[in-house]
Amino acid sequence: MLRSILNKDYIAFFDLDHTILKSSSGHILGPAAIRHGIVKRRRIVEAIIYAIGHKLGLVQGDVILPLMVKWLKGHPVQPVFDFVQNIFLDVMPAAIRKEAVREIEMHRHNNAHLVLLTASMNFICKPVIEFLGLDDLICTTLHIENDHFSGTTKGDLCFGEEKLNRTLSYLNNNKNQLKNAYFYTDSFTDLPMLEAVGHPVVVSPDRRLAAMARARGWTIYRW
Repeated sequence: MLRSILNKDYIAFFDLDHTILKSSSGHILGPAAIRHGIVKRRRIVEAIIYAIGHKLGLVQGDVILPLMVKWLKGHPVQPVFDFVQNIFLDVMPAAIRKEAVREIEMHRHNNAHLVLLTASMNFICKPVIEFLGLDDLICTTLHIENDHFSGTTKGDLCFGEEKLNRTLSYLNNNKNQLKNAYFYTDSFTDLPMLEAVGHPVVVSPDRRLAAMARARGWTIYRW
C-alpha cells in the first residue's frame, strides 16, 4: 500500500453514498434484499425512517449503520457477497454519478492514489472499487465467524471522526500526506476529514454543510 502511494503524486478520497452514488447503497440494494430474503421488509422501512430523520438532523447517522450490521447476524457470508456483486453489476452504470467518474478520471490522469473512504460495509464497497478501478478502500468491515456474519464489526464504524482516524492509520500517521489530498463528500458528519485535507470538496451539500463550505472557501459541486 505505502509503495503504491509513494509512486503517486497525491491522494484523492471519495465518499460513496450521495457522492459517487446518486443515492445510498442501501436504497439501491434494499428492494432486492427483500426479494432474496436477506432483509425483512419492515427492516427496510425502519432504515428509510432513520435515513429521513438523519437528513432532517433528527437522528445521528451512526445509529443507522449498527442496526444494519445486526440485521445481517447469522447470515452466511458468501451468498450475501454474491448477491451484492450481482445487484451492483446490474445497476452500477446507472447508479454512479457521471460527474464523480469525471473527477475520478481527472485525478487518475494526474497520478493520484484513489481511495474509497466510506462508512458503508466492505462487501458493498468492493464491487464499486473494482468497477471504478480505485486503488484502495477504507470502510466499515464486518466480523465473520464460521463463514457467517456475527452481527458485529472489526473495530469501530468508519463514521465521523473514525474516518479521519482510519485515514491517519492508513498513512502511518503521516499528516503531511493530507496537505495535498482531496476529499469528496456530501455529509456534514465528515467534517473532521474535510478539515484535515488540503482540498475539501463538498458534493450537493445540505444547507448546514453548504454554509460552512462557503464560509471556509471550500469547493462546492452540485451534482
